[in-house]
Amino acid sequence: MSHRFTIIKREYENNALIAFIDLLGTRKLYETTLAEDQANKVLSVLLGEFDIKFSEYFSKEEIKENFDISIFADSIAISERLNTSNIIERLVDFLLDYQESILGNFDAPSRTILIKDSFFSFKLKDVTPESVLGSQFTTISLCGGKGVRFADKCLKGLPIGVYVTDIIKENLNSDQQSRVIPVKDEALSFVKKKTPIIPYIPDNTLDLISEDRETILKSLKESFHDRDLFEKKAPWILVHLGKINEIIRSNN
Repeated sequence: MSHRFTIIKREYENNALIAFIDLLGTRKLYETTLAEDQANKVLSVLLGEFDIKFSEYFSKEEIKENFDISIFADSIAISERLNTSNIIERLVDFLLDYQESILGNFDAPSRTILIKDSFFSFKLKDVTPESVLGSQFTTISLCGGKGVRFADKCLKGLPIGVYVTDIIKENLNSDQQSRVIPVKDEALSFVKKKTPIIPYIPDNTLDLISEDRETILKSLKESFHDRDLFEKKAPWILVHLGKINEIIRSNN
């Protein structure tokens, strides 16, 4: 195969640092909107807003040289290629900011996780005309590995949030450590955001935030008519209101 194209090895790493971002709600978006609207939203969220926010936390030189970034379907995988100062602290702050930005500006909820595991990525260039991959409409770059599979599987059933494994948690700064909430019975933690939760609470629930958890949950359930949205968003709100002290994975 090699004579038909050149493989550019971007990263082959057995213990890679991986930030995995999973955009939620795309199934409903694809089922209820036209193709152009679908494309515009995904372009804005996964390309436009990501480009803006990632550039606020890392320099142009770092982004070009230090990271492997793969965007596919409704997900983003970011992996560190070269040593970057305070990488875990900066990635966690970026993930929290990016997550809040796409939720507030585009109503696009997401889940993200920071892990260490195996990862590979490469792309093709200099494809010969003899190859079926030589079309001007074909561009190929691939990423995978156990880390991507683990990250995707690990996020299933969790609400909106930024999550870190126990190995990653050890490298958080003191402020981030103070905002960590455990995922029940798992070697996984949720990191609370620093900004207020009030803008994301439905109007009908705002007057009830000093009430008990069950009262707030009932109000949120009435506000979020979509069951999936309720299960993804309600725990995120409750943990920031101090009404729960652990995250429980659902079966959905």
